[in-house]
Amino acid sequence: MYILKRSLRDRRAALSWWLVGLIVYSGFIIAVWPVIDGNDEFADLYADMPEGLQAMFGGDGFADFTSPVGFLNTYLFSMILPFILTGLAVSMGASLVAGEEEDGLLDLVLSYPIQRWRLLTEKVAALVLALVFVCSVTVIFLLVAREPVDLDIGAAGLWAAILGSGMFALLHGLISVATGALSGSKSAATGFGWGVALVGYLFNVLASLDSSLDALKWMSPLYWATADSPLGGQMPGTYLLLAGVVATVAAVSLLIFQRHDLT
Repeated sequence: MYILKRSLRDRRAALSWWLVGLIVYSGFIIAVWPVIDGNDEFADLYADMPEGLQAMFGGDGFADFTSPVGFLNTYLFSMILPFILTGLAVSMGASLVAGEEEDGLLDLVLSYPIQRWRLLTEKVAALVLALVFVCSVTVIFLLVAREPVDLDIGAAGLWAAILGSGMFALLHGLISVATGALSGSKSAATGFGWGVALVGYLFNVLASLDSSLDALKWMSPLYWATADSPLGGQMPGTYLLLAGVVATVAAVSLLIFQRHDLT
């Protein structure tokens, strides 16, 4: 478990800053709720907003953004939180293999009698644990912060929604790991991880705008993570698809790393 512990210890400062930023943003959003709650003027704004803008900030959920579920979907869970977590996952995933290779650390570690599959497994486990920690603290903060402002949202819904956001982030972090193992370039790993995330987001927006493009949403990990409003407390069936793709990318990462030439 030395690799896992070292991977987390080396990134504890970065993890702390990501968590602080997420908590500050979440706190700001929660603080706005009393202004939105029951305010018909904000509800009327929806009718005047372009359809494209609605799609960019939550699609159908945007129509109900003066309700607790619609509010958190619009300002947190439909896009912002998944992408903040993705930023953490992609930056960490790119540094776990490609970053250490560029710094000359990876070949030093592999000079010791450690199997490649174990090395990568522990590094991926560090990524998973980092996301679990940040997601858990965020939900606990939201559970505490909802009380003073009377934000009526259930704990089950918050945990269900954060699970989707966390798996969405993990998927793109693993894509960065695989890209880094393939290319040995941290910038390529970061760029490709973000590129896949943004293309998926674009597919989700286009599907919301045009019913003839509805099939595109099934190519969007963001749709898999946010479909059927998990804040309502139900685990969407699309989570199974998301989990399956995460497992597949993890397996592909391992295969690529096993064959990666460090010379």
